[in-house]
This record gives sequence, structure tokens and C-alpha cells, in this order.
Amino acid sequence: MKRRTIIKQLIFFWLFSFGIALPGYYLLSAIMPDGYVFGRFFRMFLYHDSHPVGYIAISCFIYGILATAFSRRMVRANVYSRLAWTSVIVFLTIIGSSPFGGMLWHYHDMQAGFFPDNWVIKMILDGTLKGLQFGWLIIALSIPYTFFGIIICYFLSYKGAILLKETNPRL
Repeated sequence: MKRRTIIKQLIFFWLFSFGIALPGYYLLSAIMPDGYVFGRFFRMFLYHDSHPVGYIAISCFIYGILATAFSRRMVRANVYSRLAWTSVIVFLTIIGSSPFGGMLWHYHDMQAGFFPDNWVIKMILDGTLKGLQFGWLIIALSIPYTFFGIIICYFLSYKGAILLKETNPRL
């Protein structure tokens, strides 16, 4: 596939997923109790609730990469295979975005005044580890947002692949 087509697909999936996810977050924030959309742990600082745009952008960017990589499979698959590929995309998006979300959480923690001497190592190593350790659980605890996100992932991955297939008949 040509580089220009790949970049076009990546931008399409990233922009549309971000353009749906961010207003969806604010809509759910308006109707959820106390405005909490994301899951949380007891005694956890809620940086992902006070700065949601960065965490949503990370997930949407990873999703864009994966949706671009799986677009050929989504076009050729039947309904059951598309559901399976969607679950693969969702799982890999969670695994791929959790380390970056953990690093962003540590960055926000440092902005709040918890600034260690070895901050780069702490942010990269500990942030990656904590993101892999707890990121998937926070996403799983974000019940309505994650549920709507999975449904949108299915339709956006399939319809986006069909739309981009029409502009690139080699798919």
C-alpha cells in the first residue's frame, strides 16, 4: 500500500475516533453521577478526569494505527469475523495505550507537585509499568464510555475501511 494512502487512513481513523470520543466523553460527563466517566481506584488522584483530552487522544491515536493496519481484513470479513477483528483492535488498543496513559498520569502527578529527582526514569519506567498494570482495569471500570467506544470502534473500523476502499480499489 502506498505511504500516502496509509497516512490518509491513519488521519481519517484518528480524527474521526477523536471527534466522536471527545464529545461523547463530555456528553457522558454531563449525565453521569458527579461527572465521573472514567473508572477509578480508592485514594487515586483523578488526573484522567481533570485532564481527559490527553488520555482520549492517546487511545484514539493507537486505535488509528490499528484500524489502519486491520482495514483490509475488516473489508473482506463477514459479520462474525468483523466482531472478532474488532475485539482484537480493542484489546490491542488497550494494551498499546496503557503505557502511554501511565506516563501521562505520572506527568500530571509531577505537575501537581510530586516531582522526584529521577523524574525521567520514574515517568518512563514506572509510568509504563503502572499503565500496563492498572490501565486496562481503569478502562474496564469505565463501563458506559468503554461500551459505547467498542460499538463505535466496530462501526468506524468497518465503515472507514469501506469508505477508504472506494478511494483505493486495491484494498
